[in-house]
Amino acid sequence: MRVIAGRARNTSLDAGPNPATRPFLELARGALMNALAPRLAAGPHVLDVYAGSGALGIEAISRGAASAVFVEADRATLQTLSDNLRRCRLEESARVLAGRAETILPELADAEPGSIDLVFVDPPFADARDGMDDPAGRAVVSAIGRLLAPGGLMSLRLERDKTDAPAWPALTLVRDRSYGRSRVLWYQLAVDRQHEL
Repeated sequence: MRVIAGRARNTSLDAGPNPATRPFLELARGALMNALAPRLAAGPHVLDVYAGSGALGIEAISRGAASAVFVEADRATLQTLSDNLRRCRLEESARVLAGRAETILPELADAEPGSIDLVFVDPPFADARDGMDDPAGRAVVSAIGRLLAPGGLMSLRLERDKTDAPAWPALTLVRDRSYGRSRVLWYQLAVDRQHEL
């Protein structure tokens, strides 16, 4: 696994020791990032939830994001994430928050509402199968709705066989794409669809 493009291009990334981590395959990650290229070129502030190795947030910074906040609960994976940031020389653009997303994100939303332009949500396998439709998942998405700036975008990766796109009052589904075994849904704040993709 490696960074595909930008200032950290071709830097190798460690996937980490946790079998629950589902690395976003390079081809799919590249397609997702290419679709987001205009947003990334504008220097957005990014949030990478269930960050794992940090591949999505790292790729975003490499391609132009001003900063990224990484949220990860697993201790061993946190070390991998920190090592990957150091290997890519992107530590100064990154903030790593250790803990469960459903606990950290509401606190972050209280402290920094409207501060995030682009969110990657790549939940562990069990949560992805449930489509984030449980109390913890709903708490995460509710906090993301408060963190997003006007025109902000959330990208949610689910397993491809999940048939129904989750619906939340604060967010509007604007794009639905399959990348191999993964399905990526893009949501924007319902109150502002002027930058709809």
